[in-house]
Amino acid sequence: MFTTLIIALLGVFAASVLRGFTGFGFGLAAVPLLSLALPPAKVVPFVVVLQVLVGLGGIRSAWSLCDWRAMRGLVPGLLVGIPVGLLVLTAFEPNTVRLVIGLIIAASVVLLWRGARLPPRPSFGLTMGVGMLSGVISGLASMGGPPVVVYLLALGHGAAVVRATSIIYFMATGLTATVAMIPRGLIDRDLLLWSVAAIPILLGGSWLGTCAFHRAKPHHHRMTALVVLSVLSVVLIVRALAAG
Repeated sequence: MFTTLIIALLGVFAASVLRGFTGFGFGLAAVPLLSLALPPAKVVPFVVVLQVLVGLGGIRSAWSLCDWRAMRGLVPGLLVGIPVGLLVLTAFEPNTVRLVIGLIIAASVVLLWRGARLPPRPSFGLTMGVGMLSGVISGLASMGGPPVVVYLLALGHGAAVVRATSIIYFMATGLTATVAMIPRGLIDRDLLLWSVAAIPILLGGSWLGTCAFHRAKPHHHRMTALVVLSVLSVVLIVRALAAG
């Protein structure tokens, strides 16, 4: 029990540091780490609740820097895309989904490394399309974050705007997921107690990541974001090919 607790707390801390620095990546880091200590059915709801809590902790500083024009297209697209992803979920093998998502992320990262950029004020249709893609991937594999991060990086925003917009967006997605999970009984009393117990670790890691962000140069944020996305794409592709 003690070992399980230590692993869970270390997972929360590591994920919150990453999220404090980049504005995203909490779920990407927390899910595999917490899966080492907690039952799979508990991991995702736990991470979703923690993502909302850490988002609430950073919303004040992120509010004024957020790209609200992008948010107005991303969030509606997300809400439209999630049901689509859920509808087609049974039509594809899980490893096929992982492979496709991994290849999409890898191709996007390559384009960003090569300096690809979107117009500073892309059309509402393009923004909503990115939100829908994020929603579809969320419905298929609960991993809808990468398309939005790629989109924000491709806009050429400063690191502070990318980070702030990511914080607001992922808090919104966490709230949406929480509302959907409550009627299904996925968020119970024990999970809420775990979440409350994790708050000091969560806030401490987020504070440390935020301090690192403010001391780092802007290109460090972009490089870290691209490395995280690259690692995710490689993990997905390798896992899909190994299982296939």
